[in-house]
Amino acid sequence: MDDFRKLVEIMARLRAEGGCEWDRAQTHATLRQYLLEEAHEVADAITRKDPELLCEELGDLLLQILFHAQIAKENEEFDISGVIASISEKMVRRHPHVFSDASADTPEAVSLQWDHIKKNIENRIHSSLIGGVPKSFPSLLRATKLTKKAARAGFDWENTEQVLAKVDEEMAELKEAISRRNPEAMEHELGDILFALVNLARFLKVNPEVAMGAANDRFERRFQAMEKIAAESGGSIEESDLSTLDRFWEMAKKVTR
Repeated sequence: MDDFRKLVEIMARLRAEGGCEWDRAQTHATLRQYLLEEAHEVADAITRKDPELLCEELGDLLLQILFHAQIAKENEEFDISGVIASISEKMVRRHPHVFSDASADTPEAVSLQWDHIKKNIENRIHSSLIGGVPKSFPSLLRATKLTKKAARAGFDWENTEQVLAKVDEEMAELKEAISRRNPEAMEHELGDILFALVNLARFLKVNPEVAMGAANDRFERRFQAMEKIAAESGGSIEESDLSTLDRFWEMAKKVTR
């Protein structure tokens, strides 16, 4: 705890008179972008499976939390002790199967119990059954959260085959929009396909954000391998025709597996 107290004191010193002018000028609103950036960098470190980097990035994220807590303390709203007390109470309250005599033997049962506690004990009631999902979430994550809430309310398909049929239906509608060369319709139908694919991912128990991130990484590795293959052939990507690029792509897929 000494290290934690030291970090709290460092943050307070940076915000105090005679501290850092940049830190002193920040508000909750101006720090929002940095909080999001640090959270993404933590996620990236997890994907990279790099413990040393993860330790560093978690520290950066913790600093953002302390930054917001210090600003709130200066505004006489709350401080870091209040943040810690609040989350400690919440974790005990939401885990009665651990800290009390309730029973929840599976992850699914824990999730249902969690929702029950939020709604009936904490009175976190929204005007809609799918309310409470932040609009600032990445689109794939927000779609996943919305569809999970809708499914818990009983609005869902019965099996994967039905979801696949929906994907096919949306694809046919996109093709129709493309044939009509209607930009608004194409955007609309493409969004519907992505939303249907998020539902498919949910049925397959695949995280679409993770799957998309992995696909991005694969493309990046393969394209960079293509560039290397092209250079070794005495040329470049920009100078190659499409048939040559296709051949480079297949070669890149083999060397990056």
